[in-house]
Amino acid sequence: MQNMDTEYFAQRIQCSRNDKQECLQTIYTMAEFAFVAHGGGIRAVDDFLASSRAKNAGPFLENAIQIYMDAKSVEQLRTVLYNSIVSSNLSGLQFLNSVIVTEVLAALREGEDIDFIFTFLVPSFFGIDFEDSVRQAFQNYRRIAQLRQRDSKSASV
Repeated sequence: MQNMDTEYFAQRIQCSRNDKQECLQTIYTMAEFAFVAHGGGIRAVDDFLASSRAKNAGPFLENAIQIYMDAKSVEQLRTVLYNSIVSSNLSGLQFLNSVIVTEVLAALREGEDIDFIFTFLVPSFFGIDFEDSVRQAFQNYRRIAQLRQRDSKSASV
């Protein structure tokens, strides 16, 4: 976040409880992407980009994933995405969503554990009073993904 000082960041990330609740959809989308990117390679990432989930998440996510695939380093990724956030003059819900996308992609690029990303890193952007809701959203996504995986394995047997 070299392009933002702490005061700028703190002012822009402020949003209502309802905005934070709405942002939980970003958690589901990014968790899905994390599992896809971790287990499926470039073809799976391309399929994810073409999916309705990615399309519904908006142009920032699509652009961010493209940069994730093309950037040569985590620093490049962060620089380009934070420059985009700053130049778009985002605040509130849009700022929070964009920071989450940026930091999840950067953490994945750094090889961080998916559980760490969604249990500690991502909740830290929501504030202490909302961290448990974020962790619960990730756990809900994980349960659903495991059920889908189990169902697809039993269907192929």
